[in-house]
Amino acid sequence: MNKEKIFIIAGEDSGDLHGASLISEIKKINPKAQFFGVGGNRMQKEGLVLTQHIKKLNIIGFFEVLKHYTRIKKIFNETLLEIKKINPNKIILIDYPGFNLRMAKKLHGLNFDITYFILPQVWAWKESRIKTLTRYCTRLISIIPFEKKWFKKRGVKVHYAGHPLSILSKKKYNPEHFRLSYNIPKKNKIIALLPGSRKSEVEKNWKIFSETIKILKSKTKNLTFLLIEGQNVSIHCESNIIKIKNNQYEAIKSSNAAIVCSGTATLETAMLKCPMVVCYKTSYASWVLVKILSRVKFISLVNLIAEEKVVAECVQKNMNAKNLSNEIISLLDTKKSEAVKEKYEQIIKTLKTKHNPYKEAAKNIYA
Repeated sequence: MNKEKIFIIAGEDSGDLHGASLISEIKKINPKAQFFGVGGNRMQKEGLVLTQHIKKLNIIGFFEVLKHYTRIKKIFNETLLEIKKINPNKIILIDYPGFNLRMAKKLHGLNFDITYFILPQVWAWKESRIKTLTRYCTRLISIIPFEKKWFKKRGVKVHYAGHPLSILSKKKYNPEHFRLSYNIPKKNKIIALLPGSRKSEVEKNWKIFSETIKILKSKTKNLTFLLIEGQNVSIHCESNIIKIKNNQYEAIKSSNAAIVCSGTATLETAMLKCPMVVCYKTSYASWVLVKILSRVKFISLVNLIAEEKVVAECVQKNMNAKNLSNEIISLLDTKKSEAVKEKYEQIIKTLKTKHNPYKEAAKNIYA
């Protein structure tokens, strides 16, 4: 293999996670490859030369993006210039459709080899984006099982690599060892708190999470709370809450229940077989737009993949401390907890794959 240059763009924490693992597999195919682009701490550790850090882009919601439009536009233009300057052999766009689809369009006509890895959820809304994907990208790689069939019906070739998080269900963790490491009493129930990976999410969610903790403490004894903190965001919380930054999966696996902000984390939590309540809140204007454009009845990937309500969703005005605490108390009941875990098993079977999805994606990029 030659000393080729690869430019990667991942705009949020989950993209950073997937991007790092994809870089690792690409290096096995081409050890001489050089990596440049937009990413986070994980991708940087794998050898990515950062042109921009994702902490500058980690924004969610249509109208929230508009507030930061000038900054995002500046980063977009700078990234476009960097690509032209570096002149990479391959470009890999990871999720983050608002930014990446525009980038693919701008790069059209420059003869770049462009892979889109982790596709925009066009089956949920904005189906018109299919035209952009097919016209401006060399190859499309999906990680969601039903997407390949969905795209095929519309005459679009998509390679299904398998879902990367399916690997989580096979990993072994020792909850007793985890408890000992953090001096958590055996009698205590552990509640994991996942308020989001973006600063804007955390700012909206943490106040509600804090109020939920107070209610749970007043209603239930012997609880320990774990704050699962994103790699690219820092949260100030009460001193009696255990902050987890690095061994997040072990922490979730060791928990009895979790409150999870909608996103990749919901699927991670399901793969680790931790019962959860999913929550989501954005600005009123953004929510109205979502309701108008959305074609699906669930917000969490867990329920979407299962095609039924497996986990409760507390969304928008229903995301409040009273509802979240009630759902958690319900999940602490053994019968309810086991019923949720049984449903998780069905999702795990759906996502099960024989191959390492990142290896499969890397192979397809070099096919």
